[in-house]
Amino acid sequence: MKVNFDKTFKDCFGNEVVNDKTGKATNIAESLCMVIFNLNSMGGVPLPPDNKYALHKICQKIACSPGEVELTTEEGTLLKEIAAEAYSCGAYGQVADIIENNV
Repeated sequence: MKVNFDKTFKDCFGNEVVNDKTGKATNIAESLCMVIFNLNSMGGVPLPPDNKYALHKICQKIACSPGEVELTTEEGTLLKEIAAEAYSCGAYGQVADIIENNV
């Protein structure tokens, strides 16, 4: 499946979520890449090396072409698990919608 992460997070009213430090809208692709890059464990359990490497490859796909990321079903599922761990309900829902519905 081909998905587009080159979007900004929106709040519950449809307004762009702005980073207080930069004053810029928070890009979903950039945020996901930073979460993946810094991820070491999930649920307090260290990630196995195979998952770390798979996530590294996914991160590279997103960083290189955020508007057209080709994901397998397994990669989409792994990304949703990461997003569920890292983000609030609103942000997680937007990532899940992109993966599930290509929204």
